[in-house]
Amino acid sequence: MYKVFIDNSVIDFLDSDQKTPSKGYDLVVNSSENDLSTLLDQFDFSLSRVCLLVIYDDFELAFNQVFHAYEFMDAAGGIVKCNRRYLFIERHGMWDIPKGKLDSNEQPWEAAVREVEEECGIKGPVIDHFLGITFHTYSYMGRLTIKKNWWYALNYSGSMDVQPQEEESITQAIWIEKDEWELIRSNTYDSILEVLRIAEDW
Repeated sequence: MYKVFIDNSVIDFLDSDQKTPSKGYDLVVNSSENDLSTLLDQFDFSLSRVCLLVIYDDFELAFNQVFHAYEFMDAAGGIVKCNRRYLFIERHGMWDIPKGKLDSNEQPWEAAVREVEEECGIKGPVIDHFLGITFHTYSYMGRLTIKKNWWYALNYSGSMDVQPQEEESITQAIWIEKDEWELIRSNTYDSILEVLRIAEDW
């Protein structure tokens, strides 16, 4: 299943070969039976919290139909662990995970390492494993944009001194233990909550 976060709402994309949940969605649509190009026009996501399910046979086809008016961007980032502590940042008053746009010809895992180093001022984090992918929408310079985020778990054994990247509006970077993650959950984005859920057992 793929998740796309729009403001406080979510659209789940589910393969037609998988079992469809019996409840929990405001609307369920099948891509083989519906024109998805007007799906987003039915809701004001800024005013209401909705949960939609799109059942697909071809993910890329269904995804592109729903978000045909959006520009696409690839980004990568990850949660860094060092001595039982995990690295998070505060940006625009919200807790976040270091991440950023892929450079030209850059692989997602390369971007994840680079962004962590740049945004937190540490050197040499190492990819442990791939966590998953989330999507979220936003407006960038007046253009509707959907960002695909590749998330990784990274190990680190260097100095825990951090230097938040102020030019990226990062006001602090902190190391906390897992039993303190509620601090992050209390003031973060739904897409970050999803990453924390995926990383819960790491």
